[in-house]
Amino acid sequence: MTVSRLMALSLSFALLLSFTAQTGAQDGSADDAVFVYLDEVGGPYFDEWYLHGDIARPERLTLQRSGKSGELSVPVTVDCHAATVSVSGPGLVFESMDISAGEAQEYIIAPLAEAVVQKVCP
Repeated sequence: MTVSRLMALSLSFALLLSFTAQTGAQDGSADDAVFVYLDEVGGPYFDEWYLHGDIARPERLTLQRSGKSGELSVPVTVDCHAATVSVSGPGLVFESMDISAGEAQEYIIAPLAEAVVQKVCP
């Protein structure tokens, strides 16, 4: 299989996963995980970002990453007027390593923040 065909298959699979996650969690209730962003981390590898919590209000939001870069979970607040996403407490990396809110904030890149704001804000 050629590299370009392998990349196309990987991208197709990632898009299918994102569509499945989006269509399966549209109501945004407190226990749903809503897909918000797919981050290419090199080659055919991706990190998937999901938002948990009450998106309709929004309250008690947690942003989670899974994929090539490993697991990450951080509490976040979204300011719709300023269009910003801020880490509101310590995070958890690889399900067992605590990181400070400042360290976790570094993971919130601009395109991810924009995707979260678009998902949460009317």
